[in-house]
Amino acid sequence: MNKYKKLLSNTLIFAIGTFSSKVLVFLMLPFVTNVLSKSDYSTATLLQDMGNLLFPIFSLQIVDGIIRFGLDKHYRKPDVFTTGLISVFSGFVVLLLCSPLLSKISFLSFMQGREILVSIFVFTSSLRSVCSQFVRARNMVKLYAFDGILATFTNLTLTLLLLYPFHLGVTGYLLGIILSDALSSIFLFWVADLHKFVRFKGYQKPIFREMTKFTIPLIPSKICFWITNSSDRLMVANMLGDAVNGAFSAAYKIPNLITMLSSIFMDAWQMSAITEEKGRASFFTRVFKALCALIFSGSAVLILLCRPLMSVMTSKDYHEGWIYLPILVIGTAYACLCSFLGTIYIVEKKSFNNMVTTVLGAGVNLILNFLLIAPFGPNGAAFATVCSYLIMFITRVIDTRRFIPINFNVFRITVDTLILVTESVFMIFSIPGWQIWCSVLTIFMLLINLKLLLQTIRKVIPAKKGKALKK
Repeated sequence: MNKYKKLLSNTLIFAIGTFSSKVLVFLMLPFVTNVLSKSDYSTATLLQDMGNLLFPIFSLQIVDGIIRFGLDKHYRKPDVFTTGLISVFSGFVVLLLCSPLLSKISFLSFMQGREILVSIFVFTSSLRSVCSQFVRARNMVKLYAFDGILATFTNLTLTLLLLYPFHLGVTGYLLGIILSDALSSIFLFWVADLHKFVRFKGYQKPIFREMTKFTIPLIPSKICFWITNSSDRLMVANMLGDAVNGAFSAAYKIPNLITMLSSIFMDAWQMSAITEEKGRASFFTRVFKALCALIFSGSAVLILLCRPLMSVMTSKDYHEGWIYLPILVIGTAYACLCSFLGTIYIVEKKSFNNMVTTVLGAGVNLILNFLLIAPFGPNGAAFATVCSYLIMFITRVIDTRRFIPINFNVFRITVDTLILVTESVFMIFSIPGWQIWCSVLTIFMLLINLKLLLQTIRKVIPAKKGKALKK
């Protein structure tokens, strides 16, 4: 199987798990927004965001080390998995000791009385991530995909039970995630026999130092990604109130359709990027161009449909949030491209470079948030996110060429971006005839990217004579 077919095969397997699971989460949005007020939904998403911020700090971001070192044949898998568990359990103990201090911070008052709950959320999320990534590192991709479906189904079921019959509100929303992550970890330990890879006897301590040397520089990177992706909601809540942030947070969920498509591919791509060593430059170039075509095309369609999607996927009180969607979609598109380039740093073990580029983007995001949220509201925050990811993308384009010289088509990327910007302007300002113009721009985007997508498909479809097409 050539590398393109292998990438496609893994992508299709991950698609079964990721697509179905993400769709279930997406479909859960109207039920959640129906039972939670905008203020409660704002609090629930802020608690989840805070848990996502604490995750890399108190797990040492060891999950990235699990996949990077687990796929490397030079390291023993029991040592890799045991290192992951040591990091997660040690971090949980430290977090429990520190948790009472969190709600003392003025802008984290929403955590008061929920410190232990958030700590458990971080622990179960970290444990599940270590288990699932180790399963992926063992090339058990079908099990990895099935677990994605199972975890989402249990999350959906438990969350709806806790919100509706038990009326637990914000606490129920978080408990649904905690219980589903815990059940997923137990399931993977049982089915994948993970207990056989927990070995303290004969454990080689140097691997802990080597893995943490790789992952610790990623902690600032993850924090900065959190700042770029999630600080918007925290700052909007503090500057404009929970009601405004509730609609903004709900709107944030819609661009996850783009993230969903990207994450399906990125799960498979990360494995190929690490294991495929021959012809990396041409391999990365072709795959990046195909990803750009997919992401920009999907973004154009999503912007076109943002009004009806917001109406269908949220309750009436949240419908006003559609106006934030076009800019959020553009930011999400560039976030996906930044993630792709981030795999180069993982392949080359350049954690410091990853950190520097992410810190730069986060700094831009914070500065622009302070400047733009007050005068322009949530759209100011959305614009700040676009600018931060755009600067991060440009920086990574320049920096990563030192390691893997990808041939970037700057003209094509610029044209695609201008189409999205133009479509967003027509949509946001409701310029007369916007429906027609946005439809025309979307069709044009699909047409100019169709050829590139077809060329990529031909790389993995056998020729008539039974031989794969030339690379």
